[in-house]
Amino acid sequence: MTTGEGLSIRRFSPEDRAPIARLLAVIGWEQRYVDGQLQAIEAFARDGHNAGVWVAYEERAFAGYITVQFYAWNRLAQLHGLAVDPALRQRGIAARLVAQAEEFVIERGGRGVYVDTPVTNTGAREFYLKQGYTLDYIMTAYYDTDLDGVTYLKLFRRP
Repeated sequence: MTTGEGLSIRRFSPEDRAPIARLLAVIGWEQRYVDGQLQAIEAFARDGHNAGVWVAYEERAFAGYITVQFYAWNRLAQLHGLAVDPALRQRGIAARLVAQAEEFVIERGGRGVYVDTPVTNTGAREFYLKQGYTLDYIMTAYYDTDLDGVTYLKLFRRP
């Protein structure tokens, strides 16, 4: 568990399912995406070695979560989900969650992390650039609404 300044980060447990669902609904996710994300979270939480899910709480309020999946074959990992309560944004919570996921990847000998987001999500795009990720490529019609996706990549320095 990571703590500091009223923020705690710990591994996902079943009681975190409802706060995650509420958060995703608040930020405008359609129910089918919420359901899919919850299924992925539960599968990642069961894996534990090649995938991880962490939740953040500020004081006792649910603040956000992150999921990551590590691929041993190429030693890269993918962030599959990251969300922070809109009322708690701009406090470094997302950055702390990303750092937690990156630490998980490094512990497994990973060489980097990638993430995709809709091209229209300018907030996320700016956030990933600030975290040291670089624009890697655009995925035409990646989302089922024919919205393009954009992938960001962060490679870790080799010792």
